[in-house]
Amino acid sequence: MLLKKGVERGLTPFVIGSILCRETLQKESVIEEIVYEAKEAVLPGTSEATFLEAVSEIMDRRLDELKIH
Repeated sequence: MLLKKGVERGLTPFVIGSILCRETLQKESVIEEIVYEAKEAVLPGTSEATFLEAVSEIMDRRLDELKIH
């Protein structure tokens, strides 16, 4: 999902890889932040499809923020 959305936005492989990697052991990666935010956004016991939709929406927002800066 990240690769597809990143390529659609013209992100470089380096930027996409940076989203997946932690800067330090203590600082979460962007993808971890997205997944945690999605977990908080859905109710416990919701379907995988609902969770993935939340991930997709949050990822869209975060990727759009990257393009602005």
